[in-house]
Amino acid sequence: MQALQVALIWHMHQPDYREPASGRPLLPWTYLHAVKDYSEMLRTAMEVPGTRLTFNLVPTLLEQLADYQTGRAKDVWLEAARKDPLEMTAEERTFAVSSFFSVHYERHIRPHGRYRELARLRGEDSGPAVAKRFQTQDLRDLQVWFLLAWSGHYLRRESTTVRALLHKGAAFSEEDKRALLDCYDQIVTGVLEAFRQAEQSGAVELSISPYAHPILPLLCDCEVARSTRKDAILPTQLFRFPEDARQQVRYGQQVAARHLGEQPRGMWPAEGAVSAAALTILQQEGALWAASDEAILANSLTDGLRDRNQLYRPYQYQGLPLLFRDRELSDRIGFDYARWDPRLAAEDLLERLRVIGQQTPGGLVSLILDGENCWESYADNGYPFLQALYHGLQKDALLQMVTVGEALTGRETTDLPRLAAGSWINGDFDVWIGHSEENTAWQWLHRARRETITEEIEQSAGQDLPEPLLHLLRAEGSDWFWWFGDHHPTAQAETFDGLFRQHLQALYRSVGLAVPDYLHHAIKAPLRHSRVHEPLALISPQIDGRVSDYFEWLAAGSVELQSGGAMHATGKELTGLFFGYDEQRFYLRIDFGTWQEELAAEDAVLEIHFSGQNDLRIHFVPADGQLTIRDGGGQELVSAAQAAYQSIFELALNLESMGLAVKDGFELFCKLHRAGHETARWPDQGSIRLIYRGADLETQHWFV
Repeated sequence: MQALQVALIWHMHQPDYREPASGRPLLPWTYLHAVKDYSEMLRTAMEVPGTRLTFNLVPTLLEQLADYQTGRAKDVWLEAARKDPLEMTAEERTFAVSSFFSVHYERHIRPHGRYRELARLRGEDSGPAVAKRFQTQDLRDLQVWFLLAWSGHYLRRESTTVRALLHKGAAFSEEDKRALLDCYDQIVTGVLEAFRQAEQSGAVELSISPYAHPILPLLCDCEVARSTRKDAILPTQLFRFPEDARQQVRYGQQVAARHLGEQPRGMWPAEGAVSAAALTILQQEGALWAASDEAILANSLTDGLRDRNQLYRPYQYQGLPLLFRDRELSDRIGFDYARWDPRLAAEDLLERLRVIGQQTPGGLVSLILDGENCWESYADNGYPFLQALYHGLQKDALLQMVTVGEALTGRETTDLPRLAAGSWINGDFDVWIGHSEENTAWQWLHRARRETITEEIEQSAGQDLPEPLLHLLRAEGSDWFWWFGDHHPTAQAETFDGLFRQHLQALYRSVGLAVPDYLHHAIKAPLRHSRVHEPLALISPQIDGRVSDYFEWLAAGSVELQSGGAMHATGKELTGLFFGYDEQRFYLRIDFGTWQEELAAEDAVLEIHFSGQNDLRIHFVPADGQLTIRDGGGQELVSAAQAAYQSIFELALNLESMGLAVKDGFELFCKLHRAGHETARWPDQGSIRLIYRGADLETQHWFV
């Protein structure tokens, strides 16, 4: 049987964090991902003989890496990490305490006693009053642990500095911190050269995206959004500048040639966003190939993807070769497998590929996804999973790893007479246009372009762009629109909003025009943080899995679960999480909303973790009502809890088993398992932090 070809494309991208006026990065993620992911992903690929991969690198990412390499980048966060706490102002101390817990809680805070201790010292609040709780040593330990969280597999295995600091665990010195940062600086300095050499040796294929990672179809004509959603609400001034889309492609190729070497390359359009107009530009500008999502192919074919074998072949549109990613398999890597045992996850993926190979001998599967953000959720930065996957692909005679270029060599492409517009997210553009914040940004961008960019400026573009065009292209990046609207809440929303407006301000200044006043006002509404509403009175609900009485949960506390991030997954949400207590028991209620179908499955297991004076783990099987509770030592506790599930989940847990005294804090989080694999977690990171107020709770809510 002919082998199934597997083309893996790891997309490496960070927003352009550089402040237009100073060039100073306002966020550290490019540097930190260079330490933990860019260097590691390439090395892991090179470590397994015969591995064939494609890495997609965004040109503005290349520029930022070059700035760090030459020392031009004076990163706001990293400068705060370098500073001796003894010399910090009150404002700098507040910044450190509010910023340096920005890591994956489950992987990087919970396992380390000192980092966990510092997180508890901070609590849920932020601000000057919280920063005052941190002594000088606390702040230095926080700086070092934040940095250590970004050491990946190889540094933890091979760096004597990293290993020594992990072993030391606390009471770090300034010398310790300097040694760690020197180690990181050395890694970052070598990233670009490592990719250049890997490409030159033929070990990997490098592709790129348009310069500032824009949504090309929306630049060509933002009305294309209505072709994917007829009810899309668009800006009153429609953005239609296909010449900008062409410049994004052309200048992106020039930047890539400057940093990686000059040669034709394939192109992953930002967010897999395509349209007929956008792909025509790619073809005319010499892109070797392009790629998008299977939803685009389904919408382009007369009968959709009823026959999934149609997905597993290359296509071409107006002479441009096209690949379409297998959404389920790509998303399994990006969003699901992090919760699995790494080797079981790799084997699951390999088996799914084998099934496709049996159904489509000689076919081509494209797996395309973010190559950096998801590893924060994986064990050991994804190394065990990737090793098992790469080795498994090498050992199986019916599976063949290929770069995209290799996949297209000698293969016939299927002509695609019609190309539907859309992106990899739901096959539409809803993430970047349609919300009032997004539409405001598009209107401001349109106005700024109209008022500043003249024909003379456009015609002067060459290898080096005139300053106004450079600011325009960076303002057209997709990242600003990603964080506007409701799709992706983030604690850094203010920074992204500010960077977008600063690019427009710089655009006006670069042509000698006054900056309009409205550009000094934020577009983004303040982030509504997840909040805990305390109980108003003691409660004693009947544990039967139903709301048997209107009043039984009326005085309960509640938790607003707010999640977000740099990756997009189509997820379900809880519709309610409530808690309370009486003199003997703590009560928890979960309304599962659209998760009810999952919970009703025979193999579903609900797992609840309590952490406080006593650590408890509860397992509940909704199908048969089986309940097990164990303490931190694994000892089963009999008759310590009662649970039921019908329309809602209800739990009663003895306060004595929790070991709680009045005003003690404790934490909890919940997981849902299916077939032994974690499929959901609430909250998505960290824990819900609660306080036991005691039996006199009601007196705390009386008002005169």
